[in-house]
Order: sequence, then structure tokens, then C-alpha cells
Amino acid sequence: MMKWLALGSAILTWPLISFGAFVRLKGAGLACPDWPLCYGQLIPPPGYEIALEVGHRFVATLLGMLIVLMVILAFSRPHYREYRNLSLVCLVMVLIQGILGGLTVTMLLNPYIVTGHLIGGNLTFALLVYFAWKTFHLNKCPRTFSWVRWSSWSPTTRKIAGMALILTIILISGGKNSTTYSGYSCSAFPGCHSGAPLSIAIPAPDGSPNVPEAFVGQFMPNHFNEWIHMLHRFFAVFGGTWLMFMAWQLRKGSPLPGIRYVGSAILLLIPLEVSVGVVNALYRIPVPVSALHTAVAATLVGLIAYALSESVLLSSDSESASTEQMTARPARAGVAA
Repeated sequence: MMKWLALGSAILTWPLISFGAFVRLKGAGLACPDWPLCYGQLIPPPGYEIALEVGHRFVATLLGMLIVLMVILAFSRPHYREYRNLSLVCLVMVLIQGILGGLTVTMLLNPYIVTGHLIGGNLTFALLVYFAWKTFHLNKCPRTFSWVRWSSWSPTTRKIAGMALILTIILISGGKNSTTYSGYSCSAFPGCHSGAPLSIAIPAPDGSPNVPEAFVGQFMPNHFNEWIHMLHRFFAVFGGTWLMFMAWQLRKGSPLPGIRYVGSAILLLIPLEVSVGVVNALYRIPVPVSALHTAVAATLVGLIAYALSESVLLSSDSESASTEQMTARPARAGVAA
């Protein structure tokens, strides 16, 4: 039962991340001005934006209940004791997410809180992917991998951990760009403003912020929000290129089929994510495109979490097997003597 709870929790978290972005982009993040109730009521008043906000809270609560059930199983069933620490970590993460979700409302969409909420959601997703993978492969892993023992990490594990770090930096910059609404600041690509050299731009749709006349034709940003947006582009393009290079190495050199498949998927998703980001900027943050941008990023998080799980747990098996072989050789030599 544990494996299906873990898998269901991971699957539920993926749309929850992009759904949260959709709620905020539709202007529904403050549709309920209080938390955890809505206008002081358990059953909220009708309204589209209120339904979006309450729906997001409901799905998040359902996820929390699944994780609580996983903790109960881990501590009540002896054969699930292997999952006790990991289930507690997931529970702590979802509690922190609940607190950040409440602060998002009570602190009126503070950019730092909202960015932390977004990053925390992706981290929770990664943990649940690892949890789910472990439940399906525990019998193949007689010895638990030590995260704090760097020497036990295989070269593949270290490489994927580096990819996770790069993706985290991109996510933080993207979260800051989104929560400060800096995506509206630059209307061209790769330059910031329309008319910039070697840049393309599309006429702004009605209702989008106008670019000051003095900024037209400028490639580089001028004010704080423009710098936030352009820095996200920098991290996305150069970090994404490096991720593709690392993914190509995984695809060609990993002995594990699962990791090779992840490498191939990353090679496809990075160009898609960059393209969606460009469309997002040129068309001034259309809600479906921006939600898709968040969903693809979460997919990359899940893929790298899966690859890291695969490399960590299987390298632990390999290490155990090699150790057993080395200890068996002297014994055989003694018998032969």
C-alpha cells in the first residue's frame, strides 16, 4: 500500500505546482483574504476566482492527508520502518508548504514568500518522486544510501546532483521573475526592449503594460525588474545549455536504462521550456503559456529526481556487491592454502 500512496502523492504534486501558478496568474491568489477559511467561512461564497483558490487549497490538503497516512503506516507497520525518516521529512515539507501558503495570503503575495512556496513545492515533488522510486525498488537496495557520505556517491550520482543544483538556480531565478511580475518588463528577445538589435518583438496586446518611449531600442535592461527578468534569461539559456550537455553524457554513458531515458527526455524538454519562455515574454505572460512554463519546469525536477534516485540506489547495490566480492576473495584464498 505504501508504494501506491507514495506514487499517488508524487503524481498529485505535479499538477498542484502548475495549478498554484495558474491561480496566482489569474489574480485569484487573494480571492480569499484569510486563511485557512475563506471570508471566515468553511464553505466559501460562490465565485470563479474563489473556486480557484479554494480548489488549490483542497488539493494541497488532500496531498497533506496522503502524506500523514504514509507516516502512520511507516510507524505502525514494522515492514515499513525503512520509510520512517523519509516520510517524516515529507511531512515536515508539506507542513512548511502549508505555512507558506497561509503567509502568501496574509502577507499579500509577498514575492519572497511566494518564491519560497514555489521552490518548496518543487522540492516536495522531488522528495516524493524519490520516495515512490524507493518503495518500488527497496528489495534491490539492501543497504540504505548515505546522503551525508560524499565518498559513497558514484560519479553518475555527483553529475546528476550537479544538474539538480543548476536547475535549482534556474528555478529560483524564475520564481523571483514570476512573483515580482518582472516578465512584463521586457517585450523582446533576446534583447529587452522592442527595436533592440538582433531582437524580435510582438506588438503588446491590449491591457499589457506599455514600455516607456525612452527604453525602445535598448538591448540591456534599465531598472530592477528588467534586470531580474534578464538574469532569469541568462540562467535559463546558459544553465539549460549545460543541462543539455550533461543530459547528453547521461544518455550516451550511463549503464542504467532509466537514466538514459531521462537524459533523452531532458534533451527534448529544455528546448521546449526555453521556447515556451520566449513566447511567454513576447506575448506578455499569457496565463496558459505561463502555467505550461511552470509545468515543464516541474517535469524537469521530477526527471532529475528520478535519475538521482536511480543512480543513488543502484550505485549502493553495486558498492555492496563489490564489497562482498572483495571480502570473499581472502576467504577463498585461505581455504585454498
